[in-house]
Amino acid sequence: MTQSDYLSHLFQRLHTFRQEAQLEPEQVEKDLVLGPGWIHAFESGATLPSLDMVVSMLSLYGKTLRDLAEGIEGNAPSVKRSISPEEVGDNLVLHFPYGQHNATYLLEGATGEQFQEVILTLRNGLAQLANTRTERQDETIETIKMESVANAFMKAVELWPQANPSDLWWFLVYRAYCDPYNHPAQYARLDFAQSWKRTAGWALELVLERQYGDTLAKQGINVIRKNSEHKARMLSGLNVAHRLEADKVDIMLTVGDGANERMIGVVHVKASFAERRTDDVPMSQALVDAGYLSPLWTMDCKSFPSPEPVNRGELGEVFTGEGQDRRNAKRKDIENDGFFSACFSYNRSTRPTPPDIRARARIYSCDFTNPDDAFTRFVVAESRRFRK
Repeated sequence: MTQSDYLSHLFQRLHTFRQEAQLEPEQVEKDLVLGPGWIHAFESGATLPSLDMVVSMLSLYGKTLRDLAEGIEGNAPSVKRSISPEEVGDNLVLHFPYGQHNATYLLEGATGEQFQEVILTLRNGLAQLANTRTERQDETIETIKMESVANAFMKAVELWPQANPSDLWWFLVYRAYCDPYNHPAQYARLDFAQSWKRTAGWALELVLERQYGDTLAKQGINVIRKNSEHKARMLSGLNVAHRLEADKVDIMLTVGDGANERMIGVVHVKASFAERRTDDVPMSQALVDAGYLSPLWTMDCKSFPSPEPVNRGELGEVFTGEGQDRRNAKRKDIENDGFFSACFSYNRSTRPTPPDIRARARIYSCDFTNPDDAFTRFVVAESRRFRK
């Protein structure tokens, strides 16, 4: 018996019990003090009734939970989750609700065991929240959530280097985080989609630090992620035509140490282009004009609800130099206007700036297979200007 069959069976029995009790929907709604339409919504499956509502309905019909469950014992399906895997041949199909759709995403070359490993990485990290009792509880909670998300994502890109990193972030980790059963029960009423917006931003910054921190350190470049006092100290002496606030600097890059440490730039870390660009663009333009590095580092997540959603991103078509320029405004913001000194996308759907096209700033497509990549090479090359 599938999830759909199981629920349809229960809804049909509620409908049958009401008819046997010779009660019209309107009478049940009046007796239970429900607004018009609720009984039809329950019986049709449009709305899932709470357990206490089911018990109240059964009591009115002269029935019990045992009567309701008759015929389904031993055949109940698995618990419905926000995301679930299905092994199909040598691949994995992920199932999740997306808008009004029961969506699927094909993760090639993946297994259910690997999926479980990623989900358990997230779950085991979030499980620490159950024992959080400190004076700085809010900060500790956010740190646990951030590290749990980053660890789950890094596990995913380790297990599936062939996959699109942005897809793993958007179609897997995000949806697993929004599954309330992956969190301690005390957080059951949390708005997980809203919680994700805050947690995911910090988690992505941690992902960048883990991916590139050691590699850049070997080149004498420091990656400063969370030390606001350190960031504020580096910003205090800059001659930049924009007010730079430490808490709005995602990742700071510096060279040297102690009294000789100098800031060389800021990395703007975003899951999508929609995130806080109103703050980042003025800051970035001021940094670029003053000669500092100011790259955009993004998952470029963008898809629309559908049965088989595609994470196309927002950077669209490239300019070939032939015919009509079909680039969108977001791409022109970078390539024509240089709002950022470069853009590094971890969505394999992103088309990089063609090598033969002149641009004020270039767009690169990256992944997590090797930290010595286009991002590292760009930062190292640009850092030489500050070492002279």
